[in-house]
Amino acid sequence: MIVNVSFFAAVKDIMGTEKLELSMDDESTVGDLTQTLVEQNPALLELVEKSVFSVDQEYVNDEKQLYHGAEVGFIPPVSGG
Repeated sequence: MIVNVSFFAAVKDIMGTEKLELSMDDESTVGDLTQTLVEQNPALLELVEKSVFSVDQEYVNDEKQLYHGAEVGFIPPVSGG
């Protein structure tokens, strides 16, 4: 299946893009997706542990089942003033 991942803030900078189409196994979860991303780019490891994820604009946990065409958001913590 293909999922569409959107990156925000520091994750976007690390990945060098705002969006990515990623091919995943049919039974994949958000946890599987984050593991795949960290394997591709180990610099994401610390951010994954502190980030939240969304599927179709709803916050989800690592066990959330993905499906073909899912819109996943990778949202790291941000600071500002």
